Amino acid sequence: MAPRYSALVEERYEAELAQSAQVLDDVDRALERLSDGSYDTCAHCGAPIHSDDLRADPTRRACAQHVALDRA
Repeated sequence: MAPRYSALVEERYEAELAQSAQVLDDVDRALERLSDGSYDTCAHCGAPIHSDDLRADPTRRACAQHVALDRA
């Protein structure tokens, strides 16, 4: 029984590690956009990203329209 438990723990660790790496990548991209002046514009169409949306998610790269399209 111990090997199965160990496998579950390892799978969870790998999933959390991947999620953490994604968060760091998102923060790096946000910092790059801040440096080049494109932080508050949509990466898809160049439309503004509202400051409330950026406060809710500082790594957001898309305007409200493109977020909605991505969810559809």
